[in-house]
Amino acid sequence: MTTVGTRSTRVPNFPRSENYGTRWNASPPNLDVRFGSPSRRSSMKMKAFLAVMIAVASLQLSGTSRADSSFPPVTITSISVGGGQVVLNWTGGRPTYQLQTRNDFSTPWVNLGAPSSNTVAVVPVTGAQAFFRVVSDFTARYQVVFNATWSQATHPAGWTTNAHWSGLVGGTHNSAVHFFRAGELATEGIRQMAEFGAKPQLLAEVGAAITNGTADFQLSGSGLRPSPGSVSLTFPQPMRRDYPLVTLVSMVAPSPDWFAGVDSLSLLENDQWLAAKTVTLYSMDAGTDSGLTYEAPDQATVPHIPVMQHTGFPALQNGVIVPFGTFTFTRLD
Repeated sequence: MTTVGTRSTRVPNFPRSENYGTRWNASPPNLDVRFGSPSRRSSMKMKAFLAVMIAVASLQLSGTSRADSSFPPVTITSISVGGGQVVLNWTGGRPTYQLQTRNDFSTPWVNLGAPSSNTVAVVPVTGAQAFFRVVSDFTARYQVVFNATWSQATHPAGWTTNAHWSGLVGGTHNSAVHFFRAGELATEGIRQMAEFGAKPQLLAEVGAAITNGTADFQLSGSGLRPSPGSVSLTFPQPMRRDYPLVTLVSMVAPSPDWFAGVDSLSLLENDQWLAAKTVTLYSMDAGTDSGLTYEAPDQATVPHIPVMQHTGFPALQNGVIVPFGTFTFTRLD
């Protein structure tokens, strides 16, 4: 029991669970917080009761494709209540940490403040009850290398002498939004990227998603001339667990409306950031221009048809669908 006011504060010892992952691994008893003089404690108990449960989402990091496994699990070392505040201290885990809260078991977890490398948090008491958890390894910084293999050797049929790629463009986001998808009509941003190699409209679509809370940040990088070749893009800020998906595209140029890229690729698997991931890229048709060769004149498709992966020219070479390159995402921190 913790008593605040005229009484001293005692912090209970927290049991350490052997089971880590997305389940709570530390469940201390409720903290009975009472205010005022001892003679009034009984009448004040229900009004001033604060239940605090710590749920630590720590990671079992293993395997060569996972993040570093040398970090110990998060362990809560102390919790105290006083002066209208809850003070939490913990050790272990891997920075950064994100403190989260919710009022009851039926509501989703909500971030408190920004991710931090600190192992202490001070939270104001704003209601009669609150639940908290600390999420370890909340962010991860990445770089992507675009290795374009598209060449006269790999795709000799109808080859163009001006083969190149437009600047990389996209963003990081959550599952509530996507910016292109096979089987769906292309957005205006995807159309302009696939037909002209233009970035502004697609970046504006990512920007709108950021405003709506479904995307975190934009990605914009260099193109590649000529193809084959490679180019890299270091993400401008760390990715977050609440925005674990990447969409990134580039125009196959010249072409009517062809491009390659990834749609909603998750760099978080089994609740762990990937140390590295390589994705094979195949050419896509945006469904907005009906040209049949690399340098065909503009032939707007009316109405537009859904985005699709090429199963014929230019991908089909001697009866085989040949990829155009790879994206390799590598964690930097």
